[in-house]
Amino acid sequence: MDYFELIIDPSISNPIQIQHIDSSIYKNDATYEKFAATPKMTVGYFDNSPQIEIYDLLGQPAFLVSDNLKRLFALYAPDMQFKGIRVYANNLDDDEAPLYWWPYIPYVECLSDQTTKYPTGILECLVLDRGALHGEDIFRISGILENKVIISLPVAESMIRRKMTGFTLKPILFAEMPNQGQR
Repeated sequence: MDYFELIIDPSISNPIQIQHIDSSIYKNDATYEKFAATPKMTVGYFDNSPQIEIYDLLGQPAFLVSDNLKRLFALYAPDMQFKGIRVYANNLDDDEAPLYWWPYIPYVECLSDQTTKYPTGILECLVLDRGALHGEDIFRISGILENKVIISLPVAESMIRRKMTGFTLKPILFAEMPNQGQR
C-alpha cells in the first residue's frame, strides 16, 4: 500500500487563526494522558473577514481537522479519539462558527535505519520500514522530533474526492528490501 505525509499546504493564504485556545494543551506532541484530560469540547474565537479562508486542515495551534475531515478519518480509524473546538467569530453579529477537531493520532514505530537526520536530530530524509506497518491508514511516526502525520492511499484519495482543502501530500519513501529467495 502507498502512503503519504499529510502536510499543511504552505501556499494557503489567510487561514483562520484560532484565538483564546491554550497552546500549552493543544499541541502536536501532547501525550495521550494530556489529550485524555482535555475537555471533550472547548470554544475558540477568530477575526472573520472576507479574506479569511476556512480550510479542512489547520496547523495552528495544533494539527486540527474540520468536521468533514473528522468524519472521514473516523471511517478509516474508528477508534481514533477527537476533542472538539467550536470557533466563533469575535464580531457578535457574525454567525460563522466552524467546528474543528483535535485528533489523537497513534504513533507507529516504523522508522527505517535508512532514515537520515541532521546532527540536530531533525530529519534530512525520511524512510519508513514497510514491514513495521500492519495496514494502518492514519498514524504518526515515533522516534522523530517532527510531527509527521501519515495517511494511506485510500485516505488520500477520499480526501481528494471530497475536495478537502488546506493540505498537500508528499509520497513516503520505504526502505529497500533485499531480494528474498535468491541464493
